[in-house]
Amino acid sequence: MEPLKEMYSREWVLGLGNQLAKVDSKINPLTFQKQVFASPWKEMELKERINRLSEVLVEHWPGPLSKIYPKLFKLIENLRSHGVSDFNFPYIFLNDIVTKSGLNDFDTSMKVLEKLTVFSSAEFAIRFFYKHHFDQTLKQMYDWSKHKEPMVRRLASEGSRPMLPWGIGIPEIKTNPEIHLPIIESLWDDKDEIVRRSAANHLNDISKLKPDLVLEFCKTRIGKSKELDKNLKHSLRTLLKKGNTKALSFFSYDTQWKPAKIKFDVINKKVKIGDSIEFTVSISQTLKDETKVRMEYKIGFLLSNGSYGYKVFQLGERNLFPNEKIKISKKHSMAPITTRVYYPGIHTISILLNGNEYKTQKFELIRDRK
Repeated sequence: MEPLKEMYSREWVLGLGNQLAKVDSKINPLTFQKQVFASPWKEMELKERINRLSEVLVEHWPGPLSKIYPKLFKLIENLRSHGVSDFNFPYIFLNDIVTKSGLNDFDTSMKVLEKLTVFSSAEFAIRFFYKHHFDQTLKQMYDWSKHKEPMVRRLASEGSRPMLPWGIGIPEIKTNPEIHLPIIESLWDDKDEIVRRSAANHLNDISKLKPDLVLEFCKTRIGKSKELDKNLKHSLRTLLKKGNTKALSFFSYDTQWKPAKIKFDVINKKVKIGDSIEFTVSISQTLKDETKVRMEYKIGFLLSNGSYGYKVFQLGERNLFPNEKIKISKKHSMAPITTRVYYPGIHTISILLNGNEYKTQKFELIRDRK
């Protein structure tokens, strides 16, 4: 699969230049393309490429933001008229123009981000305003959580997450994640799924910092509907994977249950980096019980310093009836990904049933010597 940073192809950037020229006749599309692809473009990662696009555009449209934003709005209007859909990730660099040209003009910046976030989310840009105008931004996010436009409500939740991936860290949020609970209380059962999902991700972030806060939040809200329970389950996913007994009990997982018999077989004890580890697990239910079972597996990844980092993966869930036997076969890819480096050596794998760990086994990860 091609890296995400390659979405900014020469054709894409030239197409953007053509649209910019319609807004500002002083912009030459080929010159714009050349500026964007200037060295060291090839060595740049995605965030650096996003920053390059915004830098080049700011060179053509120097501040203040109050003079720039009508052109930004016109550009978005033109792009939409040419079939470009909203919530479009490649155009996220437009929000960076606000952080570069509008940090000293809070009111104008908020007006612009409120529009831009519908076209391409402003969740990363708003963090810079938290950093420089914390109290004003906090109030703005409270206000946006009541906005009629779902993507603006989503910004109120997503941009304020304590541990937003890719977002700059805001110590005041991480230290006091409860500061945004009024926003989450407004949005956890929002009519739009994309907003509810963001609120769930926000709660999951908090659970890593103050688990009891999230457990208390969810306890009185479980059972209102299957759809909302699904989002609350997503909110508690980190605690569920850790085997937290309170979180598991919310969804009727009996942590005291044990299978009558469990058999766990790793098919290939040596796995080349790039291949998959294969395993089967057989579970026998007791003679009398019917039990809702959450089935997972945990891999202990060998790290560069010789320690292990653990990650839990889903196998599914189901009701096991008295004396029932099930067998599950699974392959887990050990192909390199951008978020994990694999190191040769001994790794571990085990089975989790309702949060309890069974049958840890070892396997060796090796390099392909060919």
